[in-house]
Amino acid sequence: MPSYVCKYCHQSKQSLKGLRSHLAQKKSCRDAFRRRFSAIIQATTSITQGQREADQFEDDPDSQLDVDEPAPFDPPNLHSHNPPPTDNEPPPNTTSHSRRASVEDVEDEEPGGLPKRAWVTDFPSPAGTALREGETAFAKLQREKEEAGGNLWLPFASKDEWELARWLTTAGVSQSAIDDFLKLPITRDRTHPSFHNKRTFFQKIDTLPQGPAWSCESWEVTGDELNEKGEPIVETVELWKRNTVDCIQELIGNPAFKDNMQYAPEKLYAEEECKTRIFDETWTGEWWWDKQKVFPAGVTIAPVILSSDKTQLSQFSGDKAAWPPLIEAGNQGVEMVCADGCVRRVHPILAAYIADHPEQCLVACCKENCCPKCTVPPDRRGEVVYSVMRDPREIEQLLEEKWKGESPADFKAYGLRLIDPFWKDLPHCNIFACITPDLLHQLHKGVFKDHIVSWASACMEGGEAEIDRRFKVMTTHPDLRHFRKGISLVSQWTGTEYKNMEKVFLGVLTGGSNPAVLRAVRAVLDFIYYAHFEAHSSDSLAKLEAAWNSFHAEKSIFVDLDIRDDFDIAKVHSALHYGQSIRQLGTADGYNTEASERLHIDFAKRAYRSSNKKAYTQQMTTWLSRQEAVRRFDAFLRWAEPQPLVSEIPQTEQDSQHDEQPTSLARYSVAKDPGFGATKVKTLVEKFGCANFVRNLEDHLRRFSSSQPLPLVAQNIHDRTSFDVYKRMHVRLPAIRQISRTPIKDTIRATPSVPAKPLRKAIPAHFDTVLAREFPSPVDPSGHNQDNPLHGLCVARVRAIFRLPEEYGPASKHPVAYMEWFTPFHTVAPDTGMFKISWSTRMHRRRTSIIPVTQIERSCHLIPHFGREVNLQWSSGDILDQCSTFYVNPYLRHHDFVLLRHAVAGTVT
Repeated sequence: MPSYVCKYCHQSKQSLKGLRSHLAQKKSCRDAFRRRFSAIIQATTSITQGQREADQFEDDPDSQLDVDEPAPFDPPNLHSHNPPPTDNEPPPNTTSHSRRASVEDVEDEEPGGLPKRAWVTDFPSPAGTALREGETAFAKLQREKEEAGGNLWLPFASKDEWELARWLTTAGVSQSAIDDFLKLPITRDRTHPSFHNKRTFFQKIDTLPQGPAWSCESWEVTGDELNEKGEPIVETVELWKRNTVDCIQELIGNPAFKDNMQYAPEKLYAEEECKTRIFDETWTGEWWWDKQKVFPAGVTIAPVILSSDKTQLSQFSGDKAAWPPLIEAGNQGVEMVCADGCVRRVHPILAAYIADHPEQCLVACCKENCCPKCTVPPDRRGEVVYSVMRDPREIEQLLEEKWKGESPADFKAYGLRLIDPFWKDLPHCNIFACITPDLLHQLHKGVFKDHIVSWASACMEGGEAEIDRRFKVMTTHPDLRHFRKGISLVSQWTGTEYKNMEKVFLGVLTGGSNPAVLRAVRAVLDFIYYAHFEAHSSDSLAKLEAAWNSFHAEKSIFVDLDIRDDFDIAKVHSALHYGQSIRQLGTADGYNTEASERLHIDFAKRAYRSSNKKAYTQQMTTWLSRQEAVRRFDAFLRWAEPQPLVSEIPQTEQDSQHDEQPTSLARYSVAKDPGFGATKVKTLVEKFGCANFVRNLEDHLRRFSSSQPLPLVAQNIHDRTSFDVYKRMHVRLPAIRQISRTPIKDTIRATPSVPAKPLRKAIPAHFDTVLAREFPSPVDPSGHNQDNPLHGLCVARVRAIFRLPEEYGPASKHPVAYMEWFTPFHTVAPDTGMFKISWSTRMHRRRTSIIPVTQIERSCHLIPHFGREVNLQWSSGDILDQCSTFYVNPYLRHHDFVLLRHAVAGTVT
């Protein structure tokens, strides 16, 4: 049998597959292999070297690794940090040219089913190639400061003075308040800032390095309203703008974004065989891959995302003043210094347009009863119809004919409006493919709140009044808003309210709605939660589309119950395009209008409030420039001096008194000082509800002592024995690619009620429910089971979290929790798909035990089984005790959805 030897560490392997596996697991060899392989490919693509280098590649034994199966390369963004070429060597290729996939790391699988590190296929020809070394704006600024004496904080005298200036600029303090503050004797005499009033303060701010400059263009616009003489009203309007290419250069060249920057497309897979595709950021989608094929080798594409407001768009949609720089740069390319310090030729191309439906239709030059992406007839939008996508060249032709006074037949058929499209000269731009999913307006506000809630409420026995009662008595959770007055009286809804209603709405309907209504609502909620994934696989995209098909299969119930006549609704139809948009441009979270609306609130509205409300636009641009300058300088300081600034470490009295003490593995954390010190057993029994405390504790201690006698201190536990009790604990939920790349902090409470006192309201009890293991897992301490992530887990209610004294022996290593257990995950409600559980009993009493907190995996939320109508004796504070049957809520958090809906699909019957 031939031997395959790793030429980097000289280990022998018996097969080519074994050598590939070795390179996939050993980073030093993998890095060396990738460098050599890239160099060989570079040589084979060189025209001047010709066949000699090609023969070298053919004879090199390492080339065998790229014949039949994906080869194990390094992580995909290595090329982002390749060193620039020296004078004696050619510019490096920024990606491997393998046609096969490369593993980023070991193939361990996350709880959500995706690998922790994906298999990567690089673009088959050079892309994102570095031309030479450059100097970023931050590097230039640092050099200038070193040449000027080394004070990074200039124009400010010190770090402390900069901290003060940063706070005064970004904290929302008015100019008059800044002036008053700087003139205070304590500020003037003790702080001694180098600026003594608002004028000198802003003079210093204005000397900070600035971003792209603002300019203004004004002209007259003739409106469609008439004056008193019957003439059209003419208004002078202003367009404040920045050079779009300068803005792109500012972003792509910011070293603060270095670790998040990608210069070439890649394809990600869940396994070595490249069967299951993974989509997350834009560079993993089909759009960038397809666009890269159009350009010469080595070119860098910068996908551009635009977002607009309808008012401005209607005034300036046909104006070309803002677009020539983007048109020229898209066609010719512009050399830019990138965040990694390398110069690349960048072609900015419009990839995505973020807007709500009216703005989308304005951009697409179509009426609002039409789809801005496809040619579906308005009266068929309620069907599962995949119509032909709009063609930019065809639409341009129809518009041009209409401008000439002609009457093309398809102009009306396509529902077009006579608008001069701003996008017609943008290179490589398909504006209709650019229109992206809008999670906020289309799903949360549109499909869910405006339609599903209205339709389902009309189908509910008891109507809105019954729904309100169910919301009022709903069980609580730290991550769930409690609608204490129901939902019918909420006058102003925001995205936060929509999402909190979605978390429990299906559970609210159970028992009082037609099963078909439950299935329709479940399908919509599943679609919304899948649409929120930050990473999709081929499998999850199939489930997203299957969920929407399920809604269409069940929607007829609303017609049967005389709630609807049709479903020709723009936002309902838009969901059909989600899957394809995600495959093309990456996941929908990157294009959510919530981001642009949040920026509008944070900057446009704050900028307006900072003005004197007269000729305010110019004042707003000045305010924005100063905000950006401060944030830009702050980013520079973080880059030049990475240690955290003082203001980044908030300290409060509560922090100092209740610092959490994480374990060595950071699985859980509790307060340094227990909230209820020296709590007696009698109190735990009477106020915390730990009815079988002594017996459960003795059983727990015996499990730890094996056959050894219990410690003396543990042999006589009585009512006056005391323990330190915690108010809460925190568990770290693991990072799941679909939800978050970092662990999530999960709070679990166990606090009794506090009666009202003068000037202080009563505080209700909070004994949260959790997913926990009654016994330690004998196979996998982490509890992760790839076939069934719920294996070994059970729902329990935490009655108390406390610590045993060291004298109790090994059982005192971790805090422990008193648990009340529910029945296992055996039953799934067919219409809602939620697990149905009840209290677990033994001899007609709730089954209880004490376990180490290390066996608690996460919090969970239970929805009561209300039946046909809610029991009027129930309240939110006691419903866990009053009700006997519950549903485990898969919609509490997206993390729960992955675990309780996506990952367990098909594993539980």
